[in-house]
Amino acid sequence: VHGWTSMVELNLATNQLNKIPEDVSGLVSLEVLVLSNNLLRNLPHGIGNLRKLRELDLEENKLESLPNEIAYLRDLQRLILTNNQLSTLPRGIGHLINLTHLGLGENFLTQLPEEIGTLENLEELYLNDNPHLNSLPFELALCSKLSIMSIENCPLSTLPAQIVAGGPSFIIQFLKMQGPYRAMV
Repeated sequence: VHGWTSMVELNLATNQLNKIPEDVSGLVSLEVLVLSNNLLRNLPHGIGNLRKLRELDLEENKLESLPNEIAYLRDLQRLILTNNQLSTLPRGIGHLINLTHLGLGENFLTQLPEEIGTLENLEELYLNDNPHLNSLPFELALCSKLSIMSIENCPLSTLPAQIVAGGPSFIIQFLKMQGPYRAMV
């Protein structure tokens, strides 16, 4: 790995990996890292060294948590965490201000951190099939570019069914009206 410091894309999908070597953190030019369809339970703290990363695909693993160092990936535009075992997200997710696509479907999330409201460039948010996700934070209303939001099979008991049926723009408007961001409507 040491001789590959100029590598920009690394695809290790479908390799039955249960661990990422710590020296992957030395691939400082990496822009795309695909680790989908493996057996990963956690990420090394060195993941935060990959500051040029634009896409991180961790779909279909066994991740139970993300390291706080994920907050250092400020150039990240696509973060795909679909089909894992996540129950929470680190508050540092709010530092990923260039994120446009966030895939969190098919996990065990119970809530989203209020810091999600700082993701002003977020366009697509996939939350589908999180059986314990009962509410959305009012701060989500600050994601003004959000145009696609998948919330199928989430027991969002705090949102009226007719609001959910109206799609992302209705949900955002509802959150604005109900939360502390009423003045922004």
